[in-house]
Amino acid sequence: MNVKSTHLIYIITLFAALSMGGSCDNGEDKPRSPGKEGETLDRTLIIYMVAENSLNEDLQTDSLEIAWGLDSIPDNSRVVLFMDDMKSSRLCVGTRKDKLQVVKTYAGDLCSTDGQTMSAILQEIYRKYPARSYAMVMCSHASGWLFDDPGESSQAPCRRSFGIDNGNRTNSNSGRRMNIPVLANVLQGFPKLDFLMFDACFMQCVEAAYELRFVADYILASPAEIPGTGAPYTTLMREMCSVPTNVGALAQKYKYYYEYGAGYSTYGGVELSVVNTSYLKTLMETTAPLLWSLMANRTTPVLNGVQPYYPGYSSQRYTAFFDLKNLLYVNLDKESYERWVQVFNMAVPVQALSSRWFSSYGTYGTTMAMQDAAHCGGVSMYVPREEHTWNGWLQDYHQLQWYQDAGLYVTKW
Repeated sequence: MNVKSTHLIYIITLFAALSMGGSCDNGEDKPRSPGKEGETLDRTLIIYMVAENSLNEDLQTDSLEIAWGLDSIPDNSRVVLFMDDMKSSRLCVGTRKDKLQVVKTYAGDLCSTDGQTMSAILQEIYRKYPARSYAMVMCSHASGWLFDDPGESSQAPCRRSFGIDNGNRTNSNSGRRMNIPVLANVLQGFPKLDFLMFDACFMQCVEAAYELRFVADYILASPAEIPGTGAPYTTLMREMCSVPTNVGALAQKYKYYYEYGAGYSTYGGVELSVVNTSYLKTLMETTAPLLWSLMANRTTPVLNGVQPYYPGYSSQRYTAFFDLKNLLYVNLDKESYERWVQVFNMAVPVQALSSRWFSSYGTYGTTMAMQDAAHCGGVSMYVPREEHTWNGWLQDYHQLQWYQDAGLYVTKW
């Protein structure tokens, strides 16, 4: 997330939830847990907010949206929200009948991007709030598959992956992040999720999805930047808490909110897709020989005309995020592309793409445009480049399961 909205009336309305529907604000722990602790319900929705950074205010507002939206969720479901922000690290629980309230404030300042800490928090949630099905939303800053480099300077290329926990209860963006392989390892220790949604920038890349293919049936995320205000939780809560979940409706409602709804602005839009993880191995096996050919002997595929999700190819900030579907459309012959895209469409059944979206990188206020929506799929792929050798991106890329299982070492990248 990067952009702040100014929908003042909407935010003021949400603050009415404090008196009518509760919130996850810091306060005294309640004597009982909403939803009857230990009772097995149809759905437990886990929302994991890493907000000890510049998104502190935005994610607090999101918690109010969640509280407001509980009126719409099914009776036999609950929401468990872990919030780590400038105030405290705390656990909040709510149902349709029992409004969102703090049930535990953790001692000290937890590092919510530490794998062991996250695992301990999730163990407590799964033990106290069991369900027949689980789903999870992760909210914070993010930058796709990139690995965190704790020693980077402000002049170094950005390498941050998911979340920022600054460890000092401020809104600075200097702190620990979580690498995607670590996240995958944590989540594989728990029941498989019906869906995993990233309310964070750049997370719908094929490398991250493939790393997380065993943790959820569906992954909903954006390959690009998303507004700082994030998902419209009030309007999404019912779908998120329903079994089965209509993940297509989630993506389309999120997109509609920024194109035509209360989140509309002149930069208008958000890029979203849904990955069906059961087809990711087939997608990898189908894509691998094509990449062997396109990238043989350290060749960079044709990028002219390929949809980027980051403004410019500069190696000074983020690696280049290119639309996977569009990359192959530009580089393959028609017959090869049409065979391949049938597999891609099974792996990515929902492609909810706006005609434009806002980017805060490069020249501030850049509006990025979807150049060829018919041949874009809303999932990015990293394209190796010679200038990425010095900053460590290539070495990190070699550690990813997508690179290893696809045998991309044969390309000599």
